[in-house]
Amino acid sequence: MAGGSEQGRAAELYERLKRMSCPCLEGIYLTEPQSMLELLCTPSAHRLEVLEWICARVYPPLHDQLSSLKESQTDLKVKEMAKLGFDLMLCRADDLDLIKGQASPHKQLSFMGQLLDVVHTCGDPTSGVTVESASLGFDKAFVTNVRENEELLKVLFSSPHFHATLTPECSPWPADLKPLLLAEDPLQKRAPPPANAISQLLGTLQEVSAALQPLKEECTFLESSTPGGDTLVQTMKLVLTDFYQLVVAFNQVYENEFQEHCSHSPPHISQAGPLFQTIHQLLEDCSKELEAIAQFTQTSENIVEVVEKRQNWKESWGGSNAATLYEKIQELKQIYDFL
Repeated sequence: MAGGSEQGRAAELYERLKRMSCPCLEGIYLTEPQSMLELLCTPSAHRLEVLEWICARVYPPLHDQLSSLKESQTDLKVKEMAKLGFDLMLCRADDLDLIKGQASPHKQLSFMGQLLDVVHTCGDPTSGVTVESASLGFDKAFVTNVRENEELLKVLFSSPHFHATLTPECSPWPADLKPLLLAEDPLQKRAPPPANAISQLLGTLQEVSAALQPLKEECTFLESSTPGGDTLVQTMKLVLTDFYQLVVAFNQVYENEFQEHCSHSPPHISQAGPLFQTIHQLLEDCSKELEAIAQFTQTSENIVEVVEKRQNWKESWGGSNAATLYEKIQELKQIYDFL
């Protein structure tokens, strides 16, 4: 048993065919929607004749072509009507089950309704014009519509912009959003910042803002706008006013935009940023200091080594016996002590 919506759709199509004086329905009087549905959606020679008549009203030259075929050439009629539906972009060229009545009732009723809409668009179906007299006008309108659709599709598929849209060379996302779009490994995620860090800063700013407000009320001289006033007072007024506005603006931005993002991971620090440059400069200075200390240590060791060698080196000091510098000094010392 078909649904109520399909029966209602079948009754509507049956009444439209009656108003169009479909010759295939002459002498047939149906009152039940279920009977109308069976007539239009059950495979039969009568149903195929109704569909053939509708297709001939859509494209009158098809009437002569189908009439020339024999009753045994039903498959050719089905293929020609399927080709017409394909040209109108209502079905596939190989959708023969739809033409034979073997498709779902909903699909069949939708297909017939669209064909009747095409007939209504090409001309008034109740005008009483014969097929022969209306053939030229319908043929011209149908061919024109088909050619216009073909030209539109050719322009669309041959346009470089269409292919560029399907396969863009450049990613439309900015660089700072690409890491968020890519799947990030949970093991590589950085630990979130302390939850109370921003809350403490916000509390401090609120305290400063609350302290500035009574101070501004007490400094009544800041409200003076006398020309030629003290430059220092004017500068102080400007600085306090700007600072107060910045604090208020930050509080509003934090409450409306930043607060919901406080639990997110911290942003990636660029290597070209000022923080990285400062750390790199400090590390470079530390490296230079370590190199200087290493050179000083090496020099000291070399001096100690030279001194030790000098102390242990024996030379001839104008006499026959060789002695070290230390031994020669002790010898001279004994001589002077003796004198």
